[in-house]
Amino acid sequence: MQDSSILELVRKTATRVGACDPQWLKKGNVPEFKARELPSLATAKGPELLLLHGLLGALSNWDAAEPLFAKFAKPIALEFPILTGHHSEVKIRALAAYTEFFIRQREIGPVTLCGNSLGGHVAMRLYFACPELVDCMILTGTSGLYEHTVDALPVRPDRKFIRENMSRVFFDNSFVTDSAIEQMYQILTNRGNMFNLIHAARSAKKDNLKDLLKQIKVPVLLLWGKNDAVTTMDVCETFHREIPNSECVVFDNCGHAPMIEHPQRFADEVEKFMRKHSRFYRSLL
Repeated sequence: MQDSSILELVRKTATRVGACDPQWLKKGNVPEFKARELPSLATAKGPELLLLHGLLGALSNWDAAEPLFAKFAKPIALEFPILTGHHSEVKIRALAAYTEFFIRQREIGPVTLCGNSLGGHVAMRLYFACPELVDCMILTGTSGLYEHTVDALPVRPDRKFIRENMSRVFFDNSFVTDSAIEQMYQILTNRGNMFNLIHAARSAKKDNLKDLLKQIKVPVLLLWGKNDAVTTMDVCETFHREIPNSECVVFDNCGHAPMIEHPQRFADEVEKFMRKHSRFYRSLL
């Protein structure tokens, strides 16, 4: 399909769902994408698995798990333009439109979505807008109900603040390194970055999905850290209770990013779920 036709489809979706006006869509521009794609190592081609990171995440969040996914799927990690885009492009529905364009352009739908934190929120918004593009979903530490750090972004964060908040993300503090803190400090001290992050965080906070969850018809796997201090276990339990066809696996000694702290177990659970529910594997039966 030509990009101009995809633009029209995405524009129709945005009009239908409302409150979605990213600058690239208003101007009729094809968005730029940064994605990392690994070929499937499975004997068969393997189903596409689209990986969506969180608010302060990046492609690197999937570094440990991605090669493990490649043993049974074709993982594609998509980077959101949260730091590089116009402020209209970082809201939840705008990021869902961005993801819709990517899926249509790559012609990979219906696809399995795997989203962490804000990435899971975007996955659900995409499903509500275009259910035909979604095969099944893996949600981990997902926002969309309540996230305990949404209000915690100061105007001028210092390294002490960053260390304290990174320590809340991980159960294992060995992941809270000086280099990781410095990298985050450089991001958060850029005024443009902070402006976009605040816009994205406020959008996530306002977009509560609780009343919509019963409308999800595709299989959903919830992978949660028992020690998640950002999206706590009560959030997971609400998702599990409200989403009809959902399964839940809780990781002990794990925080907000199970794919980083426990990549092998995370990949194992994703594989079991996809082999049971993805259209690709069910077609082989």
